[in-house]
Amino acid sequence: MSLTRYRIDEAVGASTVTDDMMVLTSIYGIVVGIILVILARRFRQQWMVFWGSGLSIISVVYLLAEGLNWF
Repeated sequence: MSLTRYRIDEAVGASTVTDDMMVLTSIYGIVVGIILVILARRFRQQWMVFWGSGLSIISVVYLLAEGLNWF
């Protein structure tokens, strides 16, 4: 028995994530990644440089793919 509630005229399993939300999340990922890299360099934490760089790179790649309509 499912306790999930749906709005009127909403299909079961309809996507609740929009493209605009994904773009905003990617922009947020770039900003957070840059902040992580800056803090990591200051406190000499190599693992955080790795994860912050990866987050920024993946976010930029997603934005480029979205801009070129690869999705």
